[in-house]
Amino acid sequence: MGYKLKTYYNKEDLPPLDDVNFCHYSSSFDLYEKVPCHRPLMIVAFDDEKPVACMFALIKRLHHFLFGPLFKQCYVSQKPSFFSDDIPQEEIFHQLVKTLIQEVRRKVFFIQFRNLDDPIFGYKAFRDQGFYSTKWISIKNSLQRKRKIWDQLSSSRKNQVNKAKRKGVIVEELSSEEKLPEVYRCIKKERGSSFFRYFPPYQCLVNFYRHYVCKNKGKIFITKYGQKIIGGIILGFEKNKVYCLYYWRKKKKYKKLYPSVYSIWSALQFAENEGYLHFDFMDAGRIHKKKGKALFLLQFGGKQKATRRWNRFTSCLINVIANWIHN
Repeated sequence: MGYKLKTYYNKEDLPPLDDVNFCHYSSSFDLYEKVPCHRPLMIVAFDDEKPVACMFALIKRLHHFLFGPLFKQCYVSQKPSFFSDDIPQEEIFHQLVKTLIQEVRRKVFFIQFRNLDDPIFGYKAFRDQGFYSTKWISIKNSLQRKRKIWDQLSSSRKNQVNKAKRKGVIVEELSSEEKLPEVYRCIKKERGSSFFRYFPPYQCLVNFYRHYVCKNKGKIFITKYGQKIIGGIILGFEKNKVYCLYYWRKKKKYKKLYPSVYSIWSALQFAENEGYLHFDFMDAGRIHKKKGKALFLLQFGGKQKATRRWNRFTSCLINVIANWIHN
């Protein structure tokens, strides 16, 4: 069956679309409204005039002062949203990937698909379009077990949570825009000025609050000690699942108060109390036996699953070399 695909660069032009997968909500356009160096787009697949799938992608310029395709990258997170179980998802995905490449090949230097969860999904489509894969892992906590979240924590995590409680650390839900500047300063200071430790502009955080938090598609929790914000966590909601989009903490002065541990524990407890079934840490990174983000997150009782990131350079020569190295 042939499907018609159309690319949209403005939310106002989109047909009515159901919210299925978090990263492919139509409100993703709102997230990047008035955000410099970011250009969102959505590819929608139609069966006659009826939308059957959509895929959101983001073109990001690496820096304000860098121009041209060489300094732009395109990212897609999660599987596309499919609006029916009775359609050939792999076939449609193949067309979506092909259309994306045709759309951005003269606009960007690099394309990446991430957070696909299923390492097999789209394998043929990616190989046919010249992508190469890198091994990655995802970590999820099941909230439907008979064991409560507290019982799933490692003994060291339990001790850290109890110590933070005894010292007066608390977690609050952000309920107004007034504290957003302070939250953003805290995040930027924690990440530093490194080119490789990118965090979206302040306007993106404002948009998230207005279009996600205010519409119950997400929440921001801040961790406080006294009147000081020492950490926090940003969550996104999808049906029966919670996504950990980002967490942060002040590293040095408040290290022994374990703000990141307490933030994540509080978010897990919130998700459990609200009846969600899964808590997904999204970008867990590569597994390392002795250190790293993945090992840190596994101590909250989640299970790891092998997955892939699929990458492609729009330069044929560089892409051939990259495929040869990784394969």
